[in-house]
Amino acid sequence: MKHQIKMATVLLLLGLFISGCSVVNSLRMMYANKDIQAIWPNQKADQILPAIYIGEKPYVRLLVNDSTELLFLIDTGASFTMVFDTQKGKGVKKEKGFELEIAGWGEGEDTRAYQSELASLHVGEVKFENVKVAYIPISSSSYYLRVDEAIFDGVLGHDLLRHFAWTFDKQKAQITASADSQSVRAGDAVMPISVSLNKLSIDATVEFNQSTTLQREVLIDTGSRHYFKMSAAFPTQNDITLPNKRVMAADFGMSGITEHQRVTIPSIHFQNLQIKDVKTNLIPSDDEDDWWVIGSALMNQFITVVDYHNLQFIMRSYPKHVFASRYNLAGMELRKLQNGNFIVRYVTDGLPAKVSGLKVGDEVVSINQSPAKQISQQQWIALNAKPGSHQICVKNESCFSYVGQHILGYSSPR
Repeated sequence: MKHQIKMATVLLLLGLFISGCSVVNSLRMMYANKDIQAIWPNQKADQILPAIYIGEKPYVRLLVNDSTELLFLIDTGASFTMVFDTQKGKGVKKEKGFELEIAGWGEGEDTRAYQSELASLHVGEVKFENVKVAYIPISSSSYYLRVDEAIFDGVLGHDLLRHFAWTFDKQKAQITASADSQSVRAGDAVMPISVSLNKLSIDATVEFNQSTTLQREVLIDTGSRHYFKMSAAFPTQNDITLPNKRVMAADFGMSGITEHQRVTIPSIHFQNLQIKDVKTNLIPSDDEDDWWVIGSALMNQFITVVDYHNLQFIMRSYPKHVFASRYNLAGMELRKLQNGNFIVRYVTDGLPAKVSGLKVGDEVVSINQSPAKQISQQQWIALNAKPGSHQICVKNESCFSYVGQHILGYSSPR
């Protein structure tokens, strides 16, 4: 059964919610660059961009106004391009256009933003001129607990992404933007892409248990750090049995924090490709069609191609790689700070980090006797997914020890 993405395409605009009074301006922003053209060098060579992966999310450095290099998140879930009020973002000359009000996860207030324009933006050697962007004071929003969590400068959204075929190869730390459609290889899983309100979706078959599967559209969101998200209302309203073992967790948006449950579902199928034991976020919602999303944590375990030229999504397996979900065994969300340390953003009741005494807002200066500044977000995720004893020291010179263990029925079989 094929479901149309309904309110989710609106609710996920930018990966953010849009407040009612700014819907018109938000729609104006979505299509502000509809006539923009990519200016290619004489030879339309692929643009091979060194990728920076912060955790699972893909970032690249792009030149703005022919003079300033900014770090942009490549976000297929964003309907338009954005610049934030980081030190570098604030330094870019901008004219103030129409007002925007943007919110996100959580119950906090909307963030006031506005439309602006960049004289130019380069993707490698490809140039865009007079680029309309949303300028967002994200550092003062509830997305961050502290201003120095703002470690990237903007988001490259659908309005510019649509000019390329994008190939993401995390193992090589490389992202390629191509002028031409990409060829399909033997063994690839290939799905046609549907576009609605600048959102991309593909068909997938979700297995909830041994007797219940569902075929439906899911959104492709490289800006999501997760594996798979779905509406918590769907299994409830359709009497679908999910695994009993669930763990509380949190995600963060422009309006603060949203707590939700996570489970491991048996599998998701993309054409001929079956992905087993997928960690899944059950997002609170009244609409069972909201929040069906695959994120970068899932896609990064493959070479993935988002081909805007012929609206095709390709998943290509790495040689000898077996898909595996990683789990937060400590029950603690850490986020990088500008100084290289981590900040504790969430601690789950009953899991080891909470029992040890760590709390939200603690600044982590070392992990297992290694300086936090020498540990990447990705290295922390990998470490946190392995059982074992750990010591975390925070800025006030307190240290906390705990033992991470697998959670039966969630991170390991029953």
